[in-house]
Amino acid sequence: MALFRKAYVDVTAQTDVIVISHEVKRIVLESGLKEGVVNVFVPVGTSGVTLLENDPKIYENYQKCLEDQIPSIEEKRPQRKSGTGHTFAHLRAAWVGHSVQIPIAEGKLQTGPWQEILLFDFDDKVGRREYFIFVMGEAAK
Repeated sequence: MALFRKAYVDVTAQTDVIVISHEVKRIVLESGLKEGVVNVFVPVGTSGVTLLENDPKIYENYQKCLEDQIPSIEEKRPQRKSGTGHTFAHLRAAWVGHSVQIPIAEGKLQTGPWQEILLFDFDDKVGRREYFIFVMGEAAK
């Protein structure tokens, strides 16, 4: 059995760090699956998704690390149909990764007690970002 859902977050012109754990947990609960895996995927080149401890200081340090490794540079926005992203935003998102997989056991995500699923958006374009939640596994018998 599988369940696929689209979800959305609103982003600003700054680097956004958005906790999406509650939405993912809601979809897992809605699926009724007891054992399986959930995949969270961000199809946006300037956004990434990861797991981190629930501590804004860690989020801040993670962002600083990314900024140190991939500095923001003033550049003309690329001429793309999508109108998205500066090069540094794409590189940071690739560094974070565009998906995470989390096991499900007894109907619950098997994350650490303080872990959260975070969506990072590095683009300076205000708008709505789409992400996908795909739950696969076995239903209760």
